[in-house]
Order: sequence, then C-alpha cells, then structure tokens
Amino acid sequence: MRSKWVSMVAIAALATVVGRAEADASGADRAYSLLDVGGKQLREDFNRAKGSVRLLFVVDPICPVCLRGMDDVNRDLLAATHDPRLQIFVVHVSVLGAEAKDIAPAARLLDNPNVHHYWNPSGSFGRELAEAVGLRRGNEFVYAWDVWLVYGPDASWEGQGPPKPRLLMHQLPALQGSTEYPRLDSKAFALVVREQLAQIPRQPASH
Repeated sequence: MRSKWVSMVAIAALATVVGRAEADASGADRAYSLLDVGGKQLREDFNRAKGSVRLLFVVDPICPVCLRGMDDVNRDLLAATHDPRLQIFVVHVSVLGAEAKDIAPAARLLDNPNVHHYWNPSGSFGRELAEAVGLRRGNEFVYAWDVWLVYGPDASWEGQGPPKPRLLMHQLPALQGSTEYPRLDSKAFALVVREQLAQIPRQPASH
C-alpha cells in the first residue's frame, strides 16, 4: 500500500511540473542555438566562459523526469543565484520524440539570466558526451541524457568532446547504483556549485 501511495505522489508531482511548463509556453520564447555534430557552438561558448563555474545539463524537454530535475535544480540553486560567475548550458535532445517547439516551455523552468539553450535534434551530443566522460555500464557506453555536470573555472574544452567534469549526476536507470556517478540530488548539486563559486573572486561593483 505504501509503495502504491508513493508512486501516486511521484506521478502527481511530475504532472505539476509538466503542467507548469506547458502553462508558461504562452510567454516569450527562450532563444536557442542549433547544435551540430561536434558541438562547435557550445564548445566556443563554453571556452569563452572560462573563469566561471559552468553547468551542463542534457535533457529531453518533454521528459517528465528531466523536467522534475530542472525544477529541483532551479529551486535549490538557479533561482537564488543570478551570479554572472555561474554560466549554465542546457542541451536539449530528442530521446522521447521532443521537437524544437518543446524547448521554450521547458526552458521557462530555469529562472536565471545566465542560461544558454541548445537544440541537438540528431542526438549526436549525447553520444559524444558519453564517450568523452567515459559514461559506461560495464563495457557499454550509456547515452548521456538526463545528466547534470559541474565544471570548475579552469576547465577548457580542447578535444572533440567536452572535458571531464568535477561532478556528474544523473537520473538514468542504466546507471542506478553507480558509485562514480551519483543520482541527482539537487541540494548536494547546489552545494558543490557554491563551493566552486566561493573560489572565484567577485568583481568589484562598477560606479
């Protein structure tokens, strides 16, 4: 009985997030960049932001679990941290059949002016990221989506794929029980980000 009750609560929570995203779709669209094979635009933007803490989220904008993760990270970090020393890169991929029109409502779950959105309709980025960071289950690569990465200010993207992060969390059944890649805990994720931010001097306010 308890298991059934917990499942009903989880479904209701996910429905709330999806409903919120759909309700917000009437607002202005959030711009996104088209991401090609190799992620050139993202690589350039990522390296241009060197010196800041950078977050990388890979999500399907119609995935309820991804939307729940976005909402949780927004609540515990992004909505209260409009710090230019923190830059957020969100790559939207189509795993469950998402289309470009689905990006805007999902994007509105992240209440932060420093978020940059990308659309990778081919899904190539999930494979590139998995290979670059060694996202595996045994000998098999695990496609990288519903993953949440933290990069420190010194990280630089030099090769074909993104560099290895300080932290990678996920919400993937294929990585359940992984000791190397923990399941997303938005509060723990926010703590690591704030620790990284504390290492970067604040710029003096201009007059």
